[in-house]
Amino acid sequence: MTGVIVLDSGLIFLYLESMTIYNTALGQCRILSFATIALSLGLSLSSGGAETNSPETIVVSARRWTEPLQSVPGAVTVQTAGTLQSAGIHDLRDAAPTVPNLTLGDFSVRRLTFPYMRGIGSGRNNPAVTTIIDGVPQLSYATANQELLDVERIEFLRGAQGALYGRNTLGGAINIVPRLPTRTPGANAGFAAGSDNFFDFRASGEGPIGSGTTAGSLGAGYSRRDGFTQNDITGNRLDSRESFFGRAQILWPEEGPWTYRLSIGAESDRDGDYALGDLASLRARPHHVAHDYEGGSERDLAQPVFTATRKGELADLTSITAFQWWRSHDKTDLDMTPADLIRRDNEESQAAYIEELRLASPENKPLALSDHADLRWLLGTFIFHSAYSQRAHNDYRPGSVPMLGLPFPYQQHDDADLADTGISLFGQTTITLAGKLEVGLGIRDDYEHRSADRRSYASIPVMPGSEANDSADFNQISPRASLGYHLTQNALIYGAVSKGYKAGGFNTLAIPGHATYGDETSVTTEAGLKTDWLNRRVTANLALFHTAWNDLQMDVPAGSPGVFYLDNTSKAESQGGELELAIHPVDGLSLFGGVGVLASEFGSGSTSGGQDVSGNELPFAPQATWNAGTEYAQPLGGKTTGFIRMEAVGTGRYYYDAVNGASQSSFTLVNARLGVTTGTWRVETWVRNLFDQDYVPLAFSYQLAPSGYVGESGAPRTIGVSVARAF
Repeated sequence: MTGVIVLDSGLIFLYLESMTIYNTALGQCRILSFATIALSLGLSLSSGGAETNSPETIVVSARRWTEPLQSVPGAVTVQTAGTLQSAGIHDLRDAAPTVPNLTLGDFSVRRLTFPYMRGIGSGRNNPAVTTIIDGVPQLSYATANQELLDVERIEFLRGAQGALYGRNTLGGAINIVPRLPTRTPGANAGFAAGSDNFFDFRASGEGPIGSGTTAGSLGAGYSRRDGFTQNDITGNRLDSRESFFGRAQILWPEEGPWTYRLSIGAESDRDGDYALGDLASLRARPHHVAHDYEGGSERDLAQPVFTATRKGELADLTSITAFQWWRSHDKTDLDMTPADLIRRDNEESQAAYIEELRLASPENKPLALSDHADLRWLLGTFIFHSAYSQRAHNDYRPGSVPMLGLPFPYQQHDDADLADTGISLFGQTTITLAGKLEVGLGIRDDYEHRSADRRSYASIPVMPGSEANDSADFNQISPRASLGYHLTQNALIYGAVSKGYKAGGFNTLAIPGHATYGDETSVTTEAGLKTDWLNRRVTANLALFHTAWNDLQMDVPAGSPGVFYLDNTSKAESQGGELELAIHPVDGLSLFGGVGVLASEFGSGSTSGGQDVSGNELPFAPQATWNAGTEYAQPLGGKTTGFIRMEAVGTGRYYYDAVNGASQSSFTLVNARLGVTTGTWRVETWVRNLFDQDYVPLAFSYQLAPSGYVGESGAPRTIGVSVARAF
């Protein structure tokens, strides 16, 4: 792959030669070779007579302080509020495709969403990529994907973030930042309707509370659609969706040196059953399965957060106090066949208290060490306590007796109560020399105490049961070092080394010999170049990375149909690169795109569920991801403007599991939106998956499936219209 970019205002010459993924003689090991990276920079990146109506500077809080995106020495993709609206993004699944080297292993049931960044994935209640909502990390995968309402921006931080964000950020972090209320009265409302009986309504408003400076906002929404997948036994659609959600905020600004904010987010989901079917059958007849029983999935969640900040001459203080709660209840046809064999009933819940306290140098006022040296610093502590409960049972039906060789029908129960208490101390500092060279150092010490009470028993007394009570302590230090140099005011070259960490723990199933799993650690090395020129009308960011980690925590089949546990697989590594480009050649026209390449493999001696996986590719680690699109707005006269947006997102081939037994071939999805704005109104029509591409984004090994795997079809083509108005 070669590329040349030449612009009149200065010269930027990026020559990536031999960026190639080679297959070895064994056909398993991929090596990403960046043979030559020649950077020739002759930059006069001033505005050069560029138009003054240039794109705004994107500001992020990736390092827990506010700064321009292009000043962060790391790979970060940002989707602003404007992008969320123009692209029709309503949840994390909508937002993910335009982020290089990000893959979502997600079911149709929204509570099961597992982000994979750069081949580093998540499992159970121990994610490797953490979603942060309103400054609070989501401790479970079950709340990672929520409906978006009153969101200012989403920051996708790629690479290990352990030094600043702590545990469970080996692959990165997804920071969802809310829009703060103001005292200026305003409101907006909108609805969308489309194919498959889709309907979505969202409304929010803000304004003053009382006669002082207090402001508040309130938003709510309702969304539903019919299922995409037909159950050929009953003729019903299985994977329907319905959700109620809301968010309320009260902001007390300038209470002396203090600012206070109280926010509450909540959501109630009533989804249909899992649309799982035999993988080979789904590829022959997409969106068709045959289940004798139709269940459903429920999820309720709430998160109140109280944030207090104090601005001082010498330091700023931030306190975040939060409570997380969620519950889910799934009922499903576990054998996923027309036969009445096995049904599963699974109830889970989690409640957590979280407290974070940070002390930092004043915002935009670094400490002057000398005439040519400035210092920014941050110190903090993070404390949490979590209580998780699961009550699950498999109902082995009368039809399973002869087929599975069981003596008689019965229910197998697996109950678990897990407790987790942790405390972290962290610090970060950056020293800027002569306004050009920045040296960054960070470190975090995470300590956790975990305990587990697990019970397995059958509904009949002749079947033996088991019980296990365990506890353990886990401790890890995660450092980070970065070096950035501003070649010009608009060009930053950087390098960074960081460590990621996931604590060990206990499986909810007391499986002999596998009741516990150990720590997982990683080290990521990254180098990159960030540039913008022509008064920010062109932005190009490049990142190269290598990750090596020990004792990966992987999902492994437990022997019972559809039941998995966590186990350590030894060593693995991944390496690759990412390039993102945004161009605003003239007012009203935007071009954007990105590409990620990735090569990954398990190290020698690695096993998964007792099988040797040495040299295999990591699951959900596509060799390439890419996106390209354009957005154009044209005045039509008066207050009316027409607009169009088109984008294509591509995903290369990837495997579903560590044994590389089945894979999804490369596929591309095309989305389009067309509409007008007039005054305070916005009307548009849209289509997702324009060419109705068939694909199976997620599948897993299943011993009762004829092909050995079951999966779910990806979303088909959907068409609709949206109408919105601001008041």
